[in-house]
Amino acid sequence: MSAVHLSENVTTADVIIEVLQHIDRYRLTVLEALERLPVFAGLRSQQIRRVLRRLECRALIASAPLHRGVTYWYLLPQDTQRLGLPEDRSGSLSEPAKIRAYAMLRFCCLSAKPRVRLTRQDIATRLPEFDRPGLPSLYYFESSGSGRLGITRIDAGYRGRWDRVVQTLRDDIEAHLRRPAWRQLIMAGRFEFTLLTVLPEKADRIRESLAQHSDASRASVQVVAMPELLPFITLHI
Repeated sequence: MSAVHLSENVTTADVIIEVLQHIDRYRLTVLEALERLPVFAGLRSQQIRRVLRRLECRALIASAPLHRGVTYWYLLPQDTQRLGLPEDRSGSLSEPAKIRAYAMLRFCCLSAKPRVRLTRQDIATRLPEFDRPGLPSLYYFESSGSGRLGITRIDAGYRGRWDRVVQTLRDDIEAHLRRPAWRQLIMAGRFEFTLLTVLPEKADRIRESLAQHSDASRASVQVVAMPELLPFITLHI
C-alpha cells in the first residue's frame, strides 16, 4: 500500500481496521461512502479503489453489483474474527438485506446530517439499560451534536398500503413508550422514529396518514424520501 499517500500519522493497519469496521457496521459500503471516511481524507477515488483491491487480494473483502453501474463491498469470513469482527456479519447479502443495508448506509453516511448506525455491541456496552434479547439492529446515533438516538424502518415498496406502514410506526412508538429507559428519552425529545421510503409522493401520503393519529404526536417522527432506492425497485417490476 506504499503507493497510496495516506494522511499524516495514518498507517496501513489504521486503513484496514477503519474500512473493515465501517463495512461491518453497515454490512456493505460503496465508494461514495468510503470517500467520506476520515482515514481517506484528501484521497482520490482511484487511490481508494487501489486500497480496496489490496484488501480483496488479501481475501478480507469482496465486491458485487449493487445495481446497474454501482458496486458494493462486503466482508469475507477469512481473518474477520482475528480482527475482532463477527463472522456472521460477513458474506454477500440477499436482495432484501442489500436494500435495507444500503438504505441505512445512505441515511447515516450520505445525508447532510451525519449519523452512526449502532450495532448490538454498541448498545450492550454503551447503553446497557436499553439492551434486550431480540433488539433490532436499526438504531442510530446523531453525531452532529444533538446526541439524539433514533430507530429506522425501511419501506422499500414501490406501492403499498399506507395504513400498514403507519401501523408499523405506531407499533414502534408504543413498544418504546412501554420501556422506561426509551420513554425517558422520548419524553425528553432525545429519541426519534424515522421511516425511509422510496418516493417523495409516498412520503407525503404517509405523513398525511400519520397526522390523523394522535399517538404519532407523542414522539418525534420523520418520513424521509430516498429515491436512491428506486433502482432496486425497478429491477423487480
